[in-house]
Amino acid sequence: MEQSARFIVEGLRSGVPYRELSRKVVFGRERYIEAVKRLLEGVEEGRAPSVPAYIVRAHYGEGKTHLLHSLWGMAEERDWVVTLVSLSKETPLDRLDYFYPKMIRNTYVPGSAQPGAGKIVERALEERMLAEARSIGFSARIMALLDNLIVRNEGYEELLGDIDGEFLSTADIRRIHRQNYARPLPLPRSSLRDEAFEYLRFMDWLIRKAGYRGWLVLVDEVELIGKLGKGARSQAYGNLGRIISGALPNVISVWALAANFYSDVLIKRNDREELPDWLAARPKLAEYAPWCAAGVDALMEAKLLNELTQAQIGELVAQIHALHQEAYGWSAPFDAVDLLAQVRRFSPAQDTRLRTYVRLALTILDIWQQYGEAPTIASLAALTDEPLDEAPQWEAGGE
Repeated sequence: MEQSARFIVEGLRSGVPYRELSRKVVFGRERYIEAVKRLLEGVEEGRAPSVPAYIVRAHYGEGKTHLLHSLWGMAEERDWVVTLVSLSKETPLDRLDYFYPKMIRNTYVPGSAQPGAGKIVERALEERMLAEARSIGFSARIMALLDNLIVRNEGYEELLGDIDGEFLSTADIRRIHRQNYARPLPLPRSSLRDEAFEYLRFMDWLIRKAGYRGWLVLVDEVELIGKLGKGARSQAYGNLGRIISGALPNVISVWALAANFYSDVLIKRNDREELPDWLAARPKLAEYAPWCAAGVDALMEAKLLNELTQAQIGELVAQIHALHQEAYGWSAPFDAVDLLAQVRRFSPAQDTRLRTYVRLALTILDIWQQYGEAPTIASLAALTDEPLDEAPQWEAGGE
């Protein structure tokens, strides 16, 4: 128990949440967790929602990432596969062929500490698959992968690596097919950029064939779309819109973004009015236009995380008070009510952010435990949202 409490306290101190922490400390976000739970229940009962997504926004330090980890814990307990990925230069939403490998490297089956698609594929292959796969209409590349996976023979590990995002060349897939079936494979060359969504469809299907109840995809730092130029940004919106379009029947996605994304990006840059038209005017990208509009509309409807009530803040500080003593085996000379009063003396503002309450409570407890006296805090840096100016070097997409 002491070790578990210490892990939780260290997670709170570092600001890096994880599943165990998020199960124990919910931060007053129960109603958001309940809303996502209802979406999961719909998929489990075969009545997928019309918009299988939940989008939240909040200021930096208000618990967006912690909420995502809480959702991970809730979904894992319901036997869902979970992916948690943050947008970045290396994980850009405008390029699904870059985004998909990062997703799979951060995808976990229930109870596993190791990510990847291997266990999903292994379990799915125990079922009869080919007739159903053909009826779904996967791409020729995906069907070639499946045809060769089911024989579990030549190139099997290479094929598993491909599903994990280490994409094989068309020539390699043809080679493996020839080794397994002693005949050539008339597989046309295709762009991985075009095939990436087929991989998402395939993984969505494999997860249910493997017996899991669904796939929860959690995407953090969505505001970094704002760092992209017009072309890449429009395609990022398009990919978001496509993911939530209903084409992935076993996927529920949750997207978390900074509160200032609405004003600094969507409104200031007039994205809803301009970007779908920008795509529509380019023949190679025109199909993204309606998805782009749907993606922007969904982000504009993002739910703003509510500020915690004074009672909820008191409950949070009380949890920290108890966990810190359990973690380090000591008894604080004051109760949780007094700890909250000390926190408020150092940060009396009404708009104090959640992360500041956590940071102050832990600092006060640390100093009392180590020195046996009240701390003196000369200054407290305010938490601010990151500016969302366009960064041209992020322009990974375009025509």
